[in-house]
Amino acid sequence: MEANSLLSLFAQANAFKEGDMLVGGTQDELTREIARGRISDLSIGQIANTDFVEDRLTEILSKSLNRKALKEISHLRISELKSILLSEKGPDWVKIYATGLPSEAIAAVVKVMSDSELSQVATSIFNPIPNSFGDFGAAIGSARHFGSRIQPNSPGDEEDEILLSTLEGLCYGCGDVIIGLNPASDDLETIVRTEKLLQNIVERLQLPTRFCVLSDMVKQRSAMAHTKVDVGFQSLAGTSKGLEGMLGCDVDELLDLCRYFEGLYFETGQGSEVTNGAAQGVDMVTLEARCYGLARYIKQETGKWMIVNDVAGFIGPEVFSTGAQLRRACLEDTVMSKLHGLVMGLDVCSTFHMGIHPSELQQLTTEIVQLAAPAYLMAVAGKADPMLGYLTTSYREHPRLRKSSGKMVSSAFQKRLVEIGALTEEGNTDPSADRIAKLYSQYIKAGVEKRTTEDLELEAKKKIKNLHEKGCDLGFGVSNQNEDPDFVTKRLDGLFSHARKALFAGLDAAVIRDCCESPVYVHTESKDREDYLAHPGSGEKISKESTQELIKLDKELPIKPKIQFVISDGLNANAISEHLRQVLPALKKSLYGTHFNYSRHDIIVRNGRVRAGYHIGQILQPDLIVHFIGERPGTGLNQLSTYITYGKSPEGFSIFDPDMDHSLTTAVCGIHPQGKSPQSAAQEILRIIAKAIEMRGTGVRLGKV
Repeated sequence: MEANSLLSLFAQANAFKEGDMLVGGTQDELTREIARGRISDLSIGQIANTDFVEDRLTEILSKSLNRKALKEISHLRISELKSILLSEKGPDWVKIYATGLPSEAIAAVVKVMSDSELSQVATSIFNPIPNSFGDFGAAIGSARHFGSRIQPNSPGDEEDEILLSTLEGLCYGCGDVIIGLNPASDDLETIVRTEKLLQNIVERLQLPTRFCVLSDMVKQRSAMAHTKVDVGFQSLAGTSKGLEGMLGCDVDELLDLCRYFEGLYFETGQGSEVTNGAAQGVDMVTLEARCYGLARYIKQETGKWMIVNDVAGFIGPEVFSTGAQLRRACLEDTVMSKLHGLVMGLDVCSTFHMGIHPSELQQLTTEIVQLAAPAYLMAVAGKADPMLGYLTTSYREHPRLRKSSGKMVSSAFQKRLVEIGALTEEGNTDPSADRIAKLYSQYIKAGVEKRTTEDLELEAKKKIKNLHEKGCDLGFGVSNQNEDPDFVTKRLDGLFSHARKALFAGLDAAVIRDCCESPVYVHTESKDREDYLAHPGSGEKISKESTQELIKLDKELPIKPKIQFVISDGLNANAISEHLRQVLPALKKSLYGTHFNYSRHDIIVRNGRVRAGYHIGQILQPDLIVHFIGERPGTGLNQLSTYITYGKSPEGFSIFDPDMDHSLTTAVCGIHPQGKSPQSAAQEILRIIAKAIEMRGTGVRLGKV
């Protein structure tokens, strides 16, 4: 079958999700049913002989297949493959032939399965990691195992918050797969500092687990010169274009980077390529399968310890907007990862603008653990991540989920938690500030500390109290049946309400007047706020009318400025209102009188996303765009971010384009008093501006010159 026809058929066959509408998907159930029937009649060989995308990733996926196994199964129709997987011999068949299954064929069989059929396959196939801290009981990824990744994020990368969040997670039996931190600041100094902290936690408490700071592999490789880096992290994409947009390199360079790390942690998730303009006509399920094919290839080539995490629901309603779609995506992805021979966990999550209430997400999480049998889930202190600003699985949910699924954390991890007193002698959870304080004392004493246990425990309780006052959900323990205490539930409801208000807030005209000498207001293609939230692409391009206004403005300027400031509401205009006065005037004052001249006309964007700044760069063609935007509703902190993009080629031509890769941008995120202070952010932005203009690049270009 011709490639374009097959791509169209694959997109139409998917269970409906909003993201597929951008690549030929349909809401018509009859059309989807017909497409599924046609896919069922295709053979594995027909699919294997079709290049869905002509790129290096496709070449690698083909190269990685076990040719002997593929030859033996290539005659099978997708309907026959489905029958085999649903039969009693399915798991044994997978062990023999899965390495010969093309990623696209795996995507095809998933498309033609119902939710219950996907669940049947997901709960029958397991790929335990050899020697993974539990060979005599529950090894990671085995049928008896259900684990977690502790995610101790901090809006300001504060060590006390990271440490005490991790210790509390241990008291809920969490963290056996990995302790993985998303740094708020992605600079080398922060990466090194947090790597050392996580290493200390694991080594001082002798925990049989791994640790990882989730920066990109290029920066982690640089961090190796300064500290131990245990597990390398990288987001994956289903096309070479998607990979290059995130990392600035293709498959071969990624493989070379992977060889430097002892372990590997990859993140995926349906919709990233579609929302970043890198799908190249391929549907979300097939792109996700290709991500797993890439992970399988790297596993084959390196033999490294490896886990994959599917961040399902993180992008927003433009990918999928209902709980049923989220459940379907988790089932699809878990089956595909298992057929690729991977150990994969889920981040069953929801952004606040997706609109799924915390109680609904909790119920969905319970269902998905039963239906999909993932190797692990996220685990955070409270359901709302304090730095990323999204809803996911709390520490408190994990004991209940382990009990309801009849599974356990890895055996060695369970044993060690009992030994250090994180769990009771019977192996049960009894989380409290007292228990966290005892762990804190052990941790500090392991670092050659002379103070008494009593003094250290008192210090821990004071620190926990301070974190209470900052709004951190730490040290509160649980009510009956490991449920949230009432006041914690009310706090979460408050965060949800705060986020919904932030999503529909408007830019404060008084703030703009105070910060901008001659503001120019423009609109994107979004019809209104609802259109902006549901269709992010509409907020990435300036409207035709506003484009003409900017062209007219550009012609009237006597001298073209090097720097253009852009201010967008983003997902949280309140962040602009709270923090712009402390950042932009100070930045302009530092630039005044230097050769880094900036435009006196700041561009103010209503319903604007990050790419709207690139479009403005294309229209006005400055050397540099400095784009302030409100982000991450749901943290309760109104976080401001700044995206700094150098838009000139080495030959001096403008490279700004609404579809340009985000990897070409340097971001300063988490700007607020409890994270990166507005004052320090202004100084950091100034340093980046100076370096960007000197080195003629930002993002990966800045790192490579």
